[in-house]
Amino acid sequence: MWICPACQSPLTLVERTYKCASGHTYDVAKEGYVNLLLAQHKRSKEPGDNKQMVNARRSFLEQGYYQPLAQRMAEVLEQFSRSVPASDIEGLAAERLINLFDVGCGEGYYLDHVLTRLNEHQDSFVVKGAGLDISKIAVQKAAKKYSASEFCVASSFAIPIPDASQQGVIQVFAPSSEQEILRVLDDDGVWLQVNPAAEHLAELKACVYAAPAEHKSALPVPAGFELCHEETVTFSFTLDSSDMRLNLLMMTPYYWSTSVQNTQRIKDLLTNVSAQFSLRLLRKNAGS
Repeated sequence: MWICPACQSPLTLVERTYKCASGHTYDVAKEGYVNLLLAQHKRSKEPGDNKQMVNARRSFLEQGYYQPLAQRMAEVLEQFSRSVPASDIEGLAAERLINLFDVGCGEGYYLDHVLTRLNEHQDSFVVKGAGLDISKIAVQKAAKKYSASEFCVASSFAIPIPDASQQGVIQVFAPSSEQEILRVLDDDGVWLQVNPAAEHLAELKACVYAAPAEHKSALPVPAGFELCHEETVTFSFTLDSSDMRLNLLMMTPYYWSTSVQNTQRIKDLLTNVSAQFSLRLLRKNAGS
């Protein structure tokens, strides 16, 4: 499914190496992913989340604190998949396959949750998952745990997959190129965006800033898309351990601007937390 990041021609897997017609090669790592991040797409030696941040996020997510979000993402996509006419899904005569791509997949939690629900709650087609992240550490963990999906290290601004090859894209808190997502989606494909809403983690922000600002509202609908669905998902959870409070902090950008004193305050006192997410489902206009 991958294309060469250097020349954009298809990659073919030969034993444990991807090769293109121009002679570029990319080895498959022992965890099962492939590194397709070119040097010119890096802004640092090891871009993306580091090992400490990735471990914190995995530990936090596996405790189920954000499961209501993952469940709602799956429900929204399930509603879409039920509305797709059979004739609109490529290859239905053979296998009934839908491709779902996670742009900024991190360690794979959301993609796996969505795929599991979609494939368990219907039998009319199969949903196949793949994802990328610029963090090598995150992709290593995703590929090792969720081997049913394909993963690569790459930039979300240069997605190494063919044009019009995906029926769905999910994006959770990750930067991306609107033009790239438009390119990889087929006609009528959907893009599920998840971003923090105005009151997301208000209690945590209050421990970090004297006057915390609200998260910005969603950007305008990008050219080539139409808005199909929009909602705010709100829930709360209780953090019973200092380790889990620190994990939550380390998942956020606030970690880098939090003083030692405020970090200790969070570890000692942050118990009840409110989560608020903005979900938008965009559909690619046919012919865009």
